[in-house]
Amino acid sequence: MHTDSEHTRELVGAARAGDGRARELLAADYLPLVYNIVGRALDGHADVDDVVQDTMFRALDGLGGLRDPSRFRSWLVAIAMNQIRRRWTDRRQTAPASLERLAEHPDPAGDFVDLTILRLGLSGQRREVAEATRWLDEDDRELLSLWWQEASGRLTRAELAEALGVSDRHAAVRVQRMKAQLETGRLVVRALAARPACGELAALMAEWDGRPSSVWRKRVARHARGCGVCEDHRRGLVPAEGLLAGLALVVPLAGFASLPGAADTAVAGAVASSVRGPAGADPVAGHGAPGAAMAGEPPVGVGAVREGARWKVPAASAAGGAVAGALALALLWPGAAPPPAAAPEQAPPAARSLAPAPPPAVPSSPSPAPSPTPSPSAAEAGPARSASPGAARPNLARQVAELVNTHRAAAGCAPVRLDERLTAAARAHARDMVDRGYFEHESPEGGHADTRIAAAGYDVGPWAENLHRGPRDAATVVEDWMDGSIHEENMLGCRYRDMGVAAVPGPQGLVWVQTLAGPA
Repeated sequence: MHTDSEHTRELVGAARAGDGRARELLAADYLPLVYNIVGRALDGHADVDDVVQDTMFRALDGLGGLRDPSRFRSWLVAIAMNQIRRRWTDRRQTAPASLERLAEHPDPAGDFVDLTILRLGLSGQRREVAEATRWLDEDDRELLSLWWQEASGRLTRAELAEALGVSDRHAAVRVQRMKAQLETGRLVVRALAARPACGELAALMAEWDGRPSSVWRKRVARHARGCGVCEDHRRGLVPAEGLLAGLALVVPLAGFASLPGAADTAVAGAVASSVRGPAGADPVAGHGAPGAAMAGEPPVGVGAVREGARWKVPAASAAGGAVAGALALALLWPGAAPPPAAAPEQAPPAARSLAPAPPPAVPSSPSPAPSPTPSPSAAEAGPARSASPGAARPNLARQVAELVNTHRAAAGCAPVRLDERLTAAARAHARDMVDRGYFEHESPEGGHADTRIAAAGYDVGPWAENLHRGPRDAATVVEDWMDGSIHEENMLGCRYRDMGVAAVPGPQGLVWVQTLAGPA
């Protein structure tokens, strides 16, 4: 069972005792999470603002009914899901609205997919995942709204299951089914965007009205199974969990600014400006290209989080996070003054447990190029360890750590810490490769990095491994690993908290092994 941080427990306790400031801080902390869950479940419908507002009111006004303050987040998410289901039920039971009724309630956000792509500047496969969510069945959108936050590290599987009212095992089955639909949706997005277009697919879609639906998803998937051109679009697809990990929350803007008592539109404009980024920023292209990976995609920052009594936010999202808090307070307590915005600082969100996912295949033949092994899961952060002095070149390990952490800070991730156990595992593998003349992640006996990490005494959770051979300086190695592929994803994975690095001399230059992990 997940428990919130000590800071949240203290806020909940103070809010229950009547502390208005504590209520304001809870609202500022959790409004973005609720907004993203509701917005994605309702796909940006005009009801989103009302459901978010109702959820926050019910949670904050009903704190007396929360028996365990340490489970505030789980309780809040469950309330949000109940409000979503209630709104779906009301809409199904209500007769179609008249044109006048529709005119009274315009959708301020529109398609939540477009909102996500625009606000977060998604490109490449991340954009494809967002677009593929349009092809999910209506019942799966509710699950998607929770799983998206789980994959981003903001909810645990236990919280997801609790919000759905099912067991962890049942939740896992539902998630796998939804992910299968999502992967099919990604294939559909690529196939429809491919140029030149498949002639048979174009003929099949001649009568399509342009609206994603399960019927057309199944038709395209059926066509792709018998079409070598369209089926080939599956190649190079990175698991969706890796693409969503560490993504920022979509900050609520104009939709909330337009509600009674909310901040004025100038504040909303300030948020919009902070989210859009500097003028002229242009996400890297590559949408829909068969086999396209995340090469060159800009790192995505994380949403504002609170550490102690201070705001901790990435520099790129400082203004957005501060004003989002102001919007939350103006929405819920019109007379309350918003908390002052702190100076921007780099910091990540707390890591959350993610469902295990099989790693993509990696080359098995020896190669002088960098070689990665992706993570199969994610877990909670662990204690810091110091690097072992027995590493082949401890100064190189420190240089690698400094360079990697510079890139992680730019991506909004916490710094990794050199761990003596991970260094021992990396050194053992590097020496074994040199001694027995191979260059692969898998040892001749079939062992992988997780086996080596466990043997070194580290309680294995999420893990990854990068290899390189030849360079003699840390800067070249890190630069080569920052290649827009899985090597870069491994180094910038927010789920990892510890790292080991070894560089062992071999006949073809130094053999480098980088091991990244988080404890189970």
